[in-house]
Amino acid sequence: MQPGSVTIAPRSTHDAALAAPVSHEKNEPISVRQLPPEILTLVLLDATPSKWHGRRYYSALFDIREVCKQWMEIVDATPSLWTSIWLEFKLDLVNMILVKSKTQPLSICYDDRGYSGYEQLPEDRILAFLSLVVPSSRRWEFLEYRASSHAPHGRLLGLPFDLLRQLNIRLSANIKYPSQINAPRLVSLDVHRCSLNWHSVAGLRSLEIDQNTAGPDLSELITVLRASPNLEDLAVERNWPMTATIGPESLHPLPPISLPKLHAMRFSKLPVVPLSILLDQIEASNLLHFSHSMTYKSSSDDFPRIFGAAGRHIGGDTQFCKEGNLFQLTVEASAETLGIKVGDREITLRRFRWSESDGYREKVASLSAALARFHPRLCSAITVVSLEGAPTNQEVAEYLRLFHQYCPELRELDVTGLEGDDAYVESIAQTLSAPLCDSSISQLVQGRAESKLATPMKIIGLERFRQARATAENLEGLVQELRLTERNCGSPPLNEASS
Repeated sequence: MQPGSVTIAPRSTHDAALAAPVSHEKNEPISVRQLPPEILTLVLLDATPSKWHGRRYYSALFDIREVCKQWMEIVDATPSLWTSIWLEFKLDLVNMILVKSKTQPLSICYDDRGYSGYEQLPEDRILAFLSLVVPSSRRWEFLEYRASSHAPHGRLLGLPFDLLRQLNIRLSANIKYPSQINAPRLVSLDVHRCSLNWHSVAGLRSLEIDQNTAGPDLSELITVLRASPNLEDLAVERNWPMTATIGPESLHPLPPISLPKLHAMRFSKLPVVPLSILLDQIEASNLLHFSHSMTYKSSSDDFPRIFGAAGRHIGGDTQFCKEGNLFQLTVEASAETLGIKVGDREITLRRFRWSESDGYREKVASLSAALARFHPRLCSAITVVSLEGAPTNQEVAEYLRLFHQYCPELRELDVTGLEGDDAYVESIAQTLSAPLCDSSISQLVQGRAESKLATPMKIIGLERFRQARATAENLEGLVQELRLTERNCGSPPLNEASS
């Protein structure tokens, strides 16, 4: 060892490895054909869709089979690559899939083109297909059934489905299918224009019903819901004959429908009375999303009733309202729309014009009915209110009175788009809630600032209004932030406007 040099001996095999020179040589690339069979199988399975493999999928699969003999053997020996069958497939391919899938669960897509309005497939072609696939029905996991309403549905829907988990039915016109659905493991049902034997449906996690003029009626739907306590998603749209065969006046009230896992409810264009009864029956403690859209209100519809029933679900005390969360309440109240929204929960009525001079009172009553069903915890968590499109100052004043009543922690108010040309700030909040405020929005702000029962207003936003300079200056002195946007209809600038 030369003078001045130092040598550190490795203390262990691990240290010796660290002290060894690092090799910068790269592994030699290998051909994709040299992939171990297990790796290739995993790659193919990872790239495979979970269900509904169409023509393009099988075209690509056959391209892979043609690479070499080994790849063909791997593909042919992997049953989970062969699990989807469509009516449009050639019969040779259908038979090949049935053989190579062995005992794997199958996805079946039956589309005779009648549902889409095209000429139905020839009957002999359909019968040949059925002769191949029907014996395998006990291992069907997914079934997409699209057919003309005149087709003999029992030859497919009447089969035993031991493994079926998802059933989608799409028909060209409404029919009743009275036979039982023999699918004990069914968890997802999506039905369009087909009324089933609803008493044979149970154990669902997802239920979607659309445009069924033949049912279910209210009692049948309640039967399905009671038999599906683990339901997670419920959607009913355009179900016109949903008659109210069960009334709230019953001497023997029905017990609640407990759906603790339900996180989404969507309704559209349903009769008001039966839906109100249904919503009052449902208990959904973990609901996250609720929506109900209506059009063309009839004269007999009781909208405060439906808004009240919906209000319990829009404003329920659930995980939606966790401690510390703050929310915005949005109310759209134009001449043809009334909508209430908090987070992902809303109820909306569209395309109905309140033609009477005091027709807005029904809208005010509906909003009041909804807010009255909000849980106090949520009411206290609402810090921002946005009011959009109210047509008259008097109507705005009524809404503001309700916001003041139900939202004690309200800090920001945004009023947008009054439809009348006389939308002056000084007159939009008459007689809000004496003695806090009795003539103007300025007094509303001032009254809340002096009240011990309500949070002071901090932000006021007024868009498309005409307002007097004195009003603006007064509001600026009362709030932390004032956002004023003048009406764009030829009114003078803010500093020249007059009340």
